[in-house]
Amino acid sequence: MEHGAQVGDEKILKLLELVEENYDALATAIELVAALKKSGTLDALLQLAEMGDEIFNSLARPEVMKMIGNLMMMGYILSQIDQPLLMKAAEKMPLCMNTALQEAASTEKGMGIRELLKTMTSPEMAALLKALVAGVGCARGKKA
Repeated sequence: MEHGAQVGDEKILKLLELVEENYDALATAIELVAALKKSGTLDALLQLAEMGDEIFNSLARPEVMKMIGNLMMMGYILSQIDQPLLMKAAEKMPLCMNTALQEAASTEKGMGIRELLKTMTSPEMAALLKALVAGVGCARGKKA
């Protein structure tokens, strides 16, 4: 029995040495755990850990994996767009979408020939057609 106690004492001494050598890191870790506990995050993490298999199985479904892949691709695409240009478009998007939706909702009759010609010769239509042609051409590898 004495040999077992001696081995236990050696383990405790080694553990105390490690605590002494890593005091700052351990103190920081304890502060972190205390902050997580105080905010309720620790309990949430523990519940997530208990549900690990269930969460993994939910995430491993083919449709979820495809969605994650698509989100990653969208992130890549967005990262390749000139940021000031993207920001300008993003700032205008809510107002422009609301305007377009209101216009579509309030349209109850077709366009006459004059209105159609006026629309076809507008700068907005020219910009739309040029953007569309440029996009399709780029997709076909004609221009970059």
